[in-house]
Amino acid sequence: MKKLVVRGKSVMNEAKAKLLNPTAVKSGEGYLDMLIKILITVIIGAALLALMRVAIPELFNDIIEKIKSVFTI
Repeated sequence: MKKLVVRGKSVMNEAKAKLLNPTAVKSGEGYLDMLIKILITVIIGAALLALMRVAIPELFNDIIEKIKSVFTI
């Protein structure tokens, strides 16, 4: 029982230290890293979409026409 109490206090002290000083936590990814990954993914996706639109224009025109026909009354 004493070990459990000591372990509980240890865990609580670690959690308290992390909450009071969030910059001390070095594990995991930061917000900036995730933002950069998302931006790179969006830019690469947009570039691929633009290349495909140039390479296969009639396919995109057909898709656009089908989408327009669904939304028009």
